[in-house]
Amino acid sequence: MELKEINLIKSVLNKYLKNSWFPFFIKCLVEKNAIFKKTHWSKEKGIEAKFAKRLSLTVAIYNRLEKIFNEKKDFKITSEIVIPTGCSEQIKNTESLNVSNKEPMEQLLSFYGFMGISGVGRFVDRKLIKANNDFLHYEVRNCFFSRFYYETDTPELTKLFCLVDNEFFPRAFPDFKFHRGDSLENTMAYGKEFCTFKFERNR
Repeated sequence: MELKEINLIKSVLNKYLKNSWFPFFIKCLVEKNAIFKKTHWSKEKGIEAKFAKRLSLTVAIYNRLEKIFNEKKDFKITSEIVIPTGCSEQIKNTESLNVSNKEPMEQLLSFYGFMGISGVGRFVDRKLIKANNDFLHYEVRNCFFSRFYYETDTPELTKLFCLVDNEFFPRAFPDFKFHRGDSLENTMAYGKEFCTFKFERNR
């Protein structure tokens, strides 16, 4: 866990828990390991298992917050940690590609390719539907976040990563309108068969 992420967690927890944030966080770190051990990923090695272990902390924080606040508020607090962290990591990924001198669609497709090789795209099934200079449409099936949070009995947390997408893509690719068709809830987190990703060139 990077220092920046720890500082964000400290800031958010301190806002709601005040001086008790530190013992709360330590308990979450312990519970994280117990949560991970109950998943099938604990018996595996590799990048996907490491990613699952890291996500276990979000479950621990959410579950412990649920003992203090109502379900709506503990989701809100968890989102204040997950969404900025997820967006920051994705922005870092886009910057590492060094594609600022390329055309907007080339930048977007470079990111799409990168995610399939080095990002979360490795852990899902993606289907490219359409791509041209003005429009990109693909679907994600077998979503890793959905699988992980269902296995840890917190499926509602999958929605946090839909929210990361909704915030990240407009920031990272301002030349495109990001949407999911007729609703931003066209994702597996909301019970759909697959997650829809559509990017239309702004005119």
